[in-house]
Amino acid sequence: MSTETTLFAHIAPRLTDRIEDVAVEALGHILSNSEAARSALEETVRLGGANVGSIDRIQTQVTSEEGGRPDLVAFGIDKAKEMLIEAKFWAGLTPNQPNQYLAQLPRGRPAALLFVAPERRIPMLWPKLLLRAEEKFQLSDKSRPKTLCSAIVDDGEHRLLLTSWAALLERMETRAKSAEDAAAAADIRQLMGLTERMDTDAFLPWPSEEQWGTEFAKRVLSLIPLVDDAVSSGKADRFLERTKTSINLRWEGYGRRIRIGGVNAWFGFILDAWAEHGSTPLWLLFSYGDYERLQEAGLAETHVVKWKTSDGRFCIPIRLPTEVDYDEVLDSVVSSLKHIAERLKSAGFDTLEDEEQEA
Repeated sequence: MSTETTLFAHIAPRLTDRIEDVAVEALGHILSNSEAARSALEETVRLGGANVGSIDRIQTQVTSEEGGRPDLVAFGIDKAKEMLIEAKFWAGLTPNQPNQYLAQLPRGRPAALLFVAPERRIPMLWPKLLLRAEEKFQLSDKSRPKTLCSAIVDDGEHRLLLTSWAALLERMETRAKSAEDAAAAADIRQLMGLTERMDTDAFLPWPSEEQWGTEFAKRVLSLIPLVDDAVSSGKADRFLERTKTSINLRWEGYGRRIRIGGVNAWFGFILDAWAEHGSTPLWLLFSYGDYERLQEAGLAETHVVKWKTSDGRFCIPIRLPTEVDYDEVLDSVVSSLKHIAERLKSAGFDTLEDEEQEA
């Protein structure tokens, strides 16, 4: 099961738009209360080439004399800074990042500045960090963008590092489980859910015209007549009806209000369901109150995706055949809808009347 369904991932975005601050406080809490989690953080930084000492204490939002306020500061047993941590989702770098933070690292001893970001952002963020850092520091041994990026700063005692939320939290969870620290493992799982949620909701940079072309736009536009033709075919075959307010635009896509097998539904393409599950752009939506009907028709366990839209509807994917002509795609979609109508009818929900309703 995806950790994106955790309670923390569900509640936090509903209560605040300062999700990075929430994640920072959560990470700080976990590291402050779990030796196993701190050892995983130490391991991550050492894998990046920084020979830091053991972490004794974690503090969030520490303002320094040099300026800037990193999200987390890890102090060693001798109270010196072992590393600074800056947590990112999709917000841009501030003017202080990373140079004022690198300037805060103690001279003459190993230390590191670690950025944590979504894995999909690493190829974009790492070059920016290097470019800015090279304005004031001498960098060497710069790695290519990967799960853990590293660069030597100046004389070699300091490291600039970038890793993904997933890599860091998975290492922390593994260490916590090995140490039988159940409380920390549970907390880490909650934070993993939030970071996965933020990764899913993120803006993805547009590719170049050569990569993107016009094919995607044409395919999406072709879904509109496909939906309309499928509904018209179903109406002609008398296994569904269009409602009086048939055409209905959702913010996620386009579709038609219909009555299928005696149950009101919505059929069309939904982009967020497509992004979430990746199986198909076409979905048949039923209201929350119809779930028992779907169960009685034997559709709930075998067809309904365990996912609801923002307005609480349950969804059945209508899959599209690939590498075939339009007529075959249309026939397949109509066949899928008819199968669902027959299942609902067999459960006793078919109330279609002889007279047709106007679209």
